[in-house]
Amino acid sequence: MVDLVIRNGRVFSDGELTPADVLVEGPSIVGLAKAGTAPAAPVDIDASGLLVLPGLIDTHVHFREPGYEYKEDFETGSRAAAAGGITMFVDMPNLEPPPNTLERFHAQNELAKAKSYVDFNHWASPTRLEEIPRLAEAGCPGFKFFMKAAHYPYRGEISITDHGEILETMRAIARTGLMTVVHPHNQMLWDQRVAARQAQGRRDLAAWSDATYGDDDVVETTAIATLAILARAVGARLRILHIQGRPQLRIARALKANGYPFVAETNPWAVVPIDPIGLQGDEDVAANWQAMEDGTIDLIGSDHAPHTREEHEHCRVDAFDSVVAGYPLCEHWASIFLTGVNEGRLSLRRFVELSAVNPARNIGLYPRKGALRVGSDADFVLVDLDREAVLGESYPVFSKIGFTPLEGLKVKGVPEYTIVRGRVVMAHREVVGSPGYGEFVATGPKEEDARSR
Repeated sequence: MVDLVIRNGRVFSDGELTPADVLVEGPSIVGLAKAGTAPAAPVDIDASGLLVLPGLIDTHVHFREPGYEYKEDFETGSRAAAAGGITMFVDMPNLEPPPNTLERFHAQNELAKAKSYVDFNHWASPTRLEEIPRLAEAGCPGFKFFMKAAHYPYRGEISITDHGEILETMRAIARTGLMTVVHPHNQMLWDQRVAARQAQGRRDLAAWSDATYGDDDVVETTAIATLAILARAVGARLRILHIQGRPQLRIARALKANGYPFVAETNPWAVVPIDPIGLQGDEDVAANWQAMEDGTIDLIGSDHAPHTREEHEHCRVDAFDSVVAGYPLCEHWASIFLTGVNEGRLSLRRFVELSAVNPARNIGLYPRKGALRVGSDADFVLVDLDREAVLGESYPVFSKIGFTPLEGLKVKGVPEYTIVRGRVVMAHREVVGSPGYGEFVATGPKEEDARSR
């Protein structure tokens, strides 16, 4: 007898929606049957009117533990993930202390094991070269660093700005076969541009945005080019984060077309009409949607990065010595992009590829994760594509900080169930799972997507 049946839904398998019943035994999918024909099961979900999609995999979250638990922790962050249809996350290493040694990585892992509602792993920090092989053996999916040194979260042992050090770090990571993941930034240009604006007495958020994205986005586009060139020189598998807007998309397309392969990640704030730091004009938003559909962008990460109200207020006054514009997103990012599906900006097939299939491939877990096949983990998000909601109101914030600058944004397309390894952890925006149910899922260099190499 099976343990769980999802019946009468439209099941997304191998790129197509098909009316079917899904049969689950233990943690795995054991069968797909004609709609309405599955046997009874102890847990029997009628998915009439719902889409049954592979569970979303969010490989870009900042859950702040250890070191900054006043913003978020593994329990509250993973609860928000479950509310948003996410069945596995990989969190970022800008922590205190950062996971740049095997001992620190294990300590962080124990914290997550005790608290997480959903499955997980962690990007390690590569700032101690001698630790890279040990961390790879521990099952991390790869190594992330910031190409920027400033205030939190860009300071200390998680930043590498010297190009020679970046090259040698990439070389060391390449030997493991794992991913090098980088927040792009040109530190020399940034320092010059910041000094010029501060000399004018400008320190607010508009000055920060101008320093970062002015002059055809020169700070970020030059960094993207540098990273792609260095990675190819040493055979590193590279993921570049936060790619958005027309200048960045132009350089990404040019590099890929001319033999510089890398994985391009974008985030929800590339497409939301309410942008707290004013980065996206209408033409940039349209270009971002197009880049996701045409394959310039390879995957989505939420960049869930909560900060307190006080930190946001300080940022508006002195953005050069403050956190900038991070906010909760993992509970809402699926609905942001499903709204684009409803509006015809993004196909459902591409949404599933960007949010489940490609992230799983990129970290070496496909088709165990990211697929709806017999033998895959029974990870699902059941979506009502027609349901409308308002962020922060009818679709609440689950993050510890309890608010979102996107409050009032109307979305269409909402997760109704999140199921992790055969267990319901969210139903109708109520998290019903248990802290500590989530498991560490070790990853490796094997993956099917040649673009990730």
